Amino acid sequence: MKPIKSLLISLLLLNTSVIALNAQFSDAEIYAKRRADAIQRTGSGAIVIPGTIRTPYGQTDGSSERYFRYLTGWESPGAWMVLAEDEKVGYTLFITPGAAERAVWENQVPDAGEAKTAYGADKVYPMTLFSARAAEILSEYDTIWTTPSSRMVNETISSLFPGDKKPVIMDIRKQLSDMRLIKDDYEISLLREAAIVTAEAHREAMMLAAPGRWEYELEAAIEHTFRSRGCDGPGFTSIIGSGANSTILHYDLNSRRLEAGDVIVMDIGAKCNGYIADVTRTIPASGQFSPEQLEIYNIVLEAQNQAISEMKPGKRSLGAHDRATEIIMKGLNRLGLVTDPDSPWQKKLYILYTCTHHIGLDVHDTYPYQLTPADEGIFRPGMVITIEPGIYMNSGMLDNLRYQYRGKPEEEEINAFISQITPLFRKYMNIGIRIEDDILITEDGNINLSEAAPREPSEIERLMRKRSRYE
Repeated sequence: MKPIKSLLISLLLLNTSVIALNAQFSDAEIYAKRRADAIQRTGSGAIVIPGTIRTPYGQTDGSSERYFRYLTGWESPGAWMVLAEDEKVGYTLFITPGAAERAVWENQVPDAGEAKTAYGADKVYPMTLFSARAAEILSEYDTIWTTPSSRMVNETISSLFPGDKKPVIMDIRKQLSDMRLIKDDYEISLLREAAIVTAEAHREAMMLAAPGRWEYELEAAIEHTFRSRGCDGPGFTSIIGSGANSTILHYDLNSRRLEAGDVIVMDIGAKCNGYIADVTRTIPASGQFSPEQLEIYNIVLEAQNQAISEMKPGKRSLGAHDRATEIIMKGLNRLGLVTDPDSPWQKKLYILYTCTHHIGLDVHDTYPYQLTPADEGIFRPGMVITIEPGIYMNSGMLDNLRYQYRGKPEEEEINAFISQITPLFRKYMNIGIRIEDDILITEDGNINLSEAAPREPSEIERLMRKRSRYE
């Protein structure tokens, strides 16, 4: 991979479509390098991974699909790969060819020739020969590396060894996940493009939002922007939560009418050639934040800014989250919504999740989805990570807190706390604020890939006075 610093210069100068960005790279070469790296990380043995497959019960099993796509680039369902360092095996791809009689009904599927020329496979066979050919290829191996994430994967591989000889089945997901944590130039270009398009969609939604419109109108404008800019579409179900819905983290019904005095949380992400952005903005439906909304918003904005400053090479991966938590608790303490910013249970009331996660082929890229002290590492150049602090003043929060600690030593203290803050809590009821950006870790700091979506309250309010192209 060329130095991240030189890559960033080129990324900042480029403002082209996904097609133009992809033209900078040779797909076959990219995937060949990844496969070579996977072989090196696993040592002896063969690697066997399926793409999206159908179970005997007609269900879809996509548990291995992201890993399969990462190593092959192949998107059509019903395919498996067998990979080994031995030249006699090399990179073998088993595919499900399109049926000639279905050509007028279904999407065209790449054929064996394309699998070799465009996707770099050494050998290509139809899936009808998988049991026989894969069994023959793997018969000399004592170790099989795979993604044993479903019963069908395990059963399919085991069926290739009907005799007494049973290979050791090893889980390759840790090795591949480690590879996916550091994005190569091609991946960064796609994540950057996805973030740029997502930021544009945010701006369009900001200009469209107004009392009387519906959450789904903003959703439609956002997702139209994704497609009109050449992306695949949304990488996950768009969250457009207004009013009380802004305090529901994974609200996705998008069916409420916007009302004056609402805030609107828009958590969205375009998917470009499989790579997914994840960007959240919170805006006032009326076009201007109320004093109460602004007080909460500014705490979250300061928390995010301070957290981003922690996202540098060599820094703790949970340092950004810890810094955001510190700022939020101190800010809520100033407002009187927290009586002790160091109290574990008061933190638990307001800090609902770890506010960083990797993005890539999955919106929560690689496992675990949320960083915890048990798997904490350090930030490294090439990582692309979101930072999404939030405060959610949900009507059921205090009752839930009381229920959680019923009969415990803290119960009396918590009841006193609830009695004290309830009048003030009502002042901020149904205000949910989340701000999220996609941060590329560089050799000497970081770059906010989604900075084109306004975050400053004055910038948001100024943009909301303009007309959207969707009006």
